[in-house]
Amino acid sequence: MVEERRELTEIRELLRENPRGMSVTQIAEAIGMNRITVARYLDVLRASGQVEMEPYGQAKVFFIAQRVPINLIFDVLPAGIAMLDRRGRIIDVNDRFRSIPGMEEREVVGRSVVSLFSPGEGSEALEEALHGTEEGHQSACEIRTGTDGEDTIFRATIVPTVFTDGTTGTVLIFEDVTMQKWQEERLIAQRDLALVLSSAETLHEAMPVCVETAIRISGMESGGIYVVDRQTGAFRLVHSTGVTKRLIRNFSIIEVDTDLGRMIQNGLPVYWEGATDERKGGIFTALEAELTSYAILPVQNRGSVIACFTMGSPTRGVIRPESRRSLEMIAASIGNAIARILARDEIQENEEKYRMLFNNLDDAIFLHLIDSTGPGRIIEVNDTTCERLGYTREDLLTMTPLEINDPDYPGNLPGIMSRLLREGHVLFRWAHMTRTGERIPVEINAHLFTFRGEQVVLSIVRDLRQCEERG
Repeated sequence: MVEERRELTEIRELLRENPRGMSVTQIAEAIGMNRITVARYLDVLRASGQVEMEPYGQAKVFFIAQRVPINLIFDVLPAGIAMLDRRGRIIDVNDRFRSIPGMEEREVVGRSVVSLFSPGEGSEALEEALHGTEEGHQSACEIRTGTDGEDTIFRATIVPTVFTDGTTGTVLIFEDVTMQKWQEERLIAQRDLALVLSSAETLHEAMPVCVETAIRISGMESGGIYVVDRQTGAFRLVHSTGVTKRLIRNFSIIEVDTDLGRMIQNGLPVYWEGATDERKGGIFTALEAELTSYAILPVQNRGSVIACFTMGSPTRGVIRPESRRSLEMIAASIGNAIARILARDEIQENEEKYRMLFNNLDDAIFLHLIDSTGPGRIIEVNDTTCERLGYTREDLLTMTPLEINDPDYPGNLPGIMSRLLREGHVLFRWAHMTRTGERIPVEINAHLFTFRGEQVVLSIVRDLRQCEERG
């Protein structure tokens, strides 16, 4: 600790022996010193919080301070503390400061505190904060230190002070805010992930954000997401970040009948820490050859495993508890979004198959509305309908079946429509007119059903021209 002047010790002891307080004159007479010098020493003791003063009329009475001097609690504070001289050199530190990552084996007393940290750790911010105290104002900055890939975040608060020997300097207080920062970052990451997943329409939109979020709040450097293949049941890699080409080759597909596949199907997270766990071998050999830790987390929806994501680190031999909680939180939150996207993909795939079939039939097909007054607007047609009648799809969607019917055909259309509404199905012959006025004899197979709350007719129209020519 800093050595203090003998006079300061004498004044402090004198005031301790006289708890009712003493004036400057009384102190000067008691220790044999002139009043001006005593007053200066009293200013030092007041500035350092060791002496208090109360006015009594024209006199000033000084008492020993009832506050506990910082040097008495220096080593019991939970924060790391360093006392700096006016040039920013370390005078003394407490035990907690010496336990800061990277400080354990270093001789720090006498060194500039800024020199203990690299620019990446925050040395420039610390230097700027120290300059900010030159006018007597408190300042603060953030410092990141770490070993073995594990970062510790400190809030460094710098407080101007006066030491017991009367010299000025600063007290540097290092408060570990790693957990607080991690919780703040996790909340922000959860919010950002939820916003993306709520609007994502494809796996290629959603999965990169899931992996990036997992990397961001777990501290691991690489990861990938697998989705169950509906046809084979295997897990197929759909996105990866930071994963080596070798691992991608070995694990682009995880078969369900492998040890890894069965492990994922169990629905429980798997963690491997190279610092403490034995090697699993087998299919895991390739993972353990490149990574010092990894995590495999199944993603479930309604009790079934529909996906999984894997995280790995080539530098961290331990997966911290808060990192595990972060990964499990992500796995629990993305299941519904993945299930929704997969269901949407399946619907789109089915629609594409339907559209392909719909447009490649030889028969013309169209859907139209219907009510008690007769046929309504056409709402869908296939390519054959357009080609046969000579209209574009856009043209036909503004028309009704009555506009393509032969007005001179001798059939009972009201009776046919009435039967369709009554029985739900009718097969009849009619004639259609093309855009150019050509008459086409047809056989219409009409089915009535409800679509989005409205009655709709699906008509499959067979061209009878070849039949009539043969007849």
